Amino acid sequence: MAALRDCLKLAAPDALEELKWGKPALVKDGILFVFAAAKAHISLHPTPRVITQFKTALREFQTTENTIRFSLNAPLPTDLVMKIAEVRVYEKEVKGIGWR
Repeated sequence: MAALRDCLKLAAPDALEELKWGKPALVKDGILFVFAAAKAHISLHPTPRVITQFKTALREFQTTENTIRFSLNAPLPTDLVMKIAEVRVYEKEVKGIGWR
């Protein structure tokens, strides 16, 4: 979980940490990411648009429309997480694309 948070903070160093729906989130003029820990995985919630953009790269991970689940039994794919985070930050800060 700490590695996931570190990646997200690198992509959005000025974002504030808040709780959204009882989960940690990074916020900067709106939600950038929500992330959480569960019994068997950690999850990242960027936006459905971002998940769609990375559909091929995410094929080995369990995903839903707005969630990516990373197993606790494998190393976090930090390079992929950084790319996802950078795209989400670009979407929000440059294109003005909100959470939904």
